[in-house]
Amino acid sequence: MPLFGRRSDLRESTSSTRRRIPGLHFHRKDQDRVAGGYKAALSNPNTTRSGRKHAKHELRAMGRGRETHVSLLTKVKRTLGIRSTPRSEREHRSALSKRR
Repeated sequence: MPLFGRRSDLRESTSSTRRRIPGLHFHRKDQDRVAGGYKAALSNPNTTRSGRKHAKHELRAMGRGRETHVSLLTKVKRTLGIRSTPRSEREHRSALSKRR
């Protein structure tokens, strides 16, 4: 017996036929968005080394090997923990949003 969800034989339907939504029969992932996620993982400081390695492998498998390059500046910022928005500015913005 499943813990979360129901068995298919327990479902009740108000109609005898299933409704189909036109255009949603064949859903595919947008390859540009998938590649964008892998590229973001390459420069994300919270991504593990194995995660970056996997992202590089997947980008190369997609035929996007040229997009696996990470700039030296990004590598230095990741190593030193430098964020694109300074902490003081982030804290200032969050304090302003809490006041509203």
